[in-house]
This record gives sequence, structure tokens and C-alpha cells, in this order.
Amino acid sequence: MLRNSSQSYGRIARALHWLCALAVIAALVFIEIKGNFPKGSAVRGGLSYAHIQAGLIVLLLALPRLGWRLGNPPPAITPRPGRAAALLAHAGHWALYGLMLALPILGIAFIQANGREVSFFGLTLPALLSPAPALGKQLKDVHELLGNVLLWLSILHAAAAVWHHRLLKDDTLTRLIGPLR
Repeated sequence: MLRNSSQSYGRIARALHWLCALAVIAALVFIEIKGNFPKGSAVRGGLSYAHIQAGLIVLLLALPRLGWRLGNPPPAITPRPGRAAALLAHAGHWALYGLMLALPILGIAFIQANGREVSFFGLTLPALLSPAPALGKQLKDVHELLGNVLLWLSILHAAAAVWHHRLLKDDTLTRLIGPLR
């Protein structure tokens, strides 16, 4: 089943979810590991490159994921959560979508504002900003702050899925991954 049903997410929604999750995790891991290597080292440069590539993959996946989400309503949770819990989950999901779009765009912007090119696996992206180092610093600060928000929101998202499955015993998690044995 490609499309979502009333009981579970379809294959496309599942694939887009897990591919985005892997790309987000990769971007976060690469940037966290990068700090362990000296500035100017080949490993640090490679990790920075990998972080940028993962971030661009997040952007490329988030766009169709968002489109798919808008055209394919998510299956209902059984038993139905309370109004406050549903509203909180809804806000969390939209915040994740917003961050998956905003962070790569901010990353591109701060790199370009610092006078450097951004390339996606060798394909140079068009310059959207002229060099403006002061702006680049501000954009980088916002990018890093929102990156930390994404990290903690992702952890909360995963913990909530486990909480729903283990404690509330609803089908929040199984709608996305199938029955658990």
C-alpha cells in the first residue's frame, strides 16, 4: 500500500519519514563529531562537508515529504488521544517539518554570506547572498540554535513514540513501523 490508510502509514510516508530521520541523524552526528578534530584538519573538513551534504539531503527529502503529508492525512491513533495531547503532537510534527526546511536554508545562507560556495555532491548551488560576514555570523548562530532545538525535539519525538507504545499502549508507533512482536 503506497498511500496512507485509516489504520497505518503507507510505504511512501514510511520511506520519507525514515530517510529524513537518517539524514537528520547523520547531519547531527557529523557536526557533533567535527568538534573533536583540529581546525584545518582533513577529517574536520570532511565531516563539515558530510554535514552539509546530509543537510541538503534533509531539505531535498523534506519538500516531497511535506507535500505527501499534505495530500495524505495521517491515520488516526487508536485509542484516540486527548485534545491537549493531539494538539501537542500536531505542533511537534509541524515544528519538525519547519526545522527540516529552515536549517538547510539557513546553512546555505550563512555559508554564502561568509563568501563560500555551497555544493551538493559537486554541483555548485546558485549564490543567493553576497558576502556579508556579519550577517553570516548571525545566520550561523541562528542555524546552530535551531540545530540544537531540532536535536532535542527529535529526541522528544522518539521518546514520545516509545511512551505511546509502552505506557499508553496505543498504535502510534505501529502505524509507522507495523506490528511489534
